[in-house]
Amino acid sequence: MQCKKIVVQGVVQGVGYRAWAKRLATELNVKGYVRNMPDGTVEMVVCAEENIITVMFNAAKKGPPTSVVKNVEMYDTDYKPENEEFKIWI
Repeated sequence: MQCKKIVVQGVVQGVGYRAWAKRLATELNVKGYVRNMPDGTVEMVVCAEENIITVMFNAAKKGPPTSVVKNVEMYDTDYKPENEEFKIWI
């Protein structure tokens, strides 16, 4: 299992993006977290097999129907999940 950080830019706060990401991650058995960032982006760390990370990355480009995603970038991260559940960080 590997972990990647995904940063989503656009109208992605206050539109249910984090709840949408948690539902998708739970369906796909992804570990990690999602949180709003002070600069208006949403940050996700997804930990799973490479093909599942690709699914999460591609889904992040679209987001929930209420969002307007402008850009999505993926980075390496040293994050290690502490439990089995994908969390929404406040």
